Amino acid sequence: MRRLYVANMKDVSYCVGCEIRSPRLPVRRAASVYVTVSVVYPIALAFSLADLGASAGEVPRNAEQAFSFVVTADPRQEGPSWRNALREIRDMTINAEPAFAPPSWVIVAGDMDPARKRFEDYTTVFSDTASRPPLVPVVGNHDTGFGDFTFIRDVMIPSIRGVVRREPDSCDYYFDYRNVRMIVVDVYTKSGKKGVIRKSGREWVKNTVETAPVSIDHIFLSFHEPAFPRGRHLKDSFNEDIPQRDAFWRMLISCGRVRAVFVGHTHGYNRLRILNPESAGANDAAAFPDDEGGIYQVDAGAAGHGATSTFVRVQVEGKNVSFRTCEAINGPDQPFVECDRWELPMPGDESAR
Repeated sequence: MRRLYVANMKDVSYCVGCEIRSPRLPVRRAASVYVTVSVVYPIALAFSLADLGASAGEVPRNAEQAFSFVVTADPRQEGPSWRNALREIRDMTINAEPAFAPPSWVIVAGDMDPARKRFEDYTTVFSDTASRPPLVPVVGNHDTGFGDFTFIRDVMIPSIRGVVRREPDSCDYYFDYRNVRMIVVDVYTKSGKKGVIRKSGREWVKNTVETAPVSIDHIFLSFHEPAFPRGRHLKDSFNEDIPQRDAFWRMLISCGRVRAVFVGHTHGYNRLRILNPESAGANDAAAFPDDEGGIYQVDAGAAGHGATSTFVRVQVEGKNVSFRTCEAINGPDQPFVECDRWELPMPGDESAR
């Protein structure tokens, strides 16, 4: 049964830092911990994602087998908290029944800053190259500098098996895995500007959604700045240009195949389900709408640079999709707890919530 965790956090959802109040974990501010690490970046990159390069027009034999992925965001300079989150993602100590499968990939929805260092943390925590899931990067506003951007563009994205780029040097891309298409949008370069997806980006996303084969049951998107921000960046996210935002969201709704959009930027976890981008609830910074027929916007918060450390697990089993959010106090070796869980209605069945 769906448990609307955000309803219990409305009184703190728009406070500085967007602190999360969990019924299990009293949240308090933790002092930031900084460490300096000096290691040599490993040149060889090895990823294991067996189905990612499968033909998109065919239904893999194991399409009904459950698999999962994880969404993180905004680790930035908080290496200890980022590595703590990665260890929990790897070890899955919080995995209540029905258990989720180990992740097939991990998204970082922007602001690795520095990208090379945070990726180095990732390869250190997931040290077994044979079982290491790909780290799927999204360009954030703190990743647009030459060093971070080129590392994402030239090292990280090419290492994802089966990736299809908008253009050869683009950080807009997608990949198909079993019955999922994952679309990543760079909202600062070719498809957008200052966090806003423009017409060319909207048209590329629309085409990428509409040309997904019939074997794809679920389409997910990830970009950095939320269309409907809560907590922080209330007027300078994707909603800085309301007409562009509304046109983009209406396009997603009209396509009928997009299940959820994953974002970061605000450093605070929340989720909304929006049908009409012009509605009062969508544009009320204190509201957390759950519109029947809408698309979820899931702000993954921050696995590091936030009031708490959070990440979101997503499990796909055929046409069923389940979500769980975990949180911990920032810092090294802090225990995680599950603070939210919900399910998506099956396509065409809004009653199954």
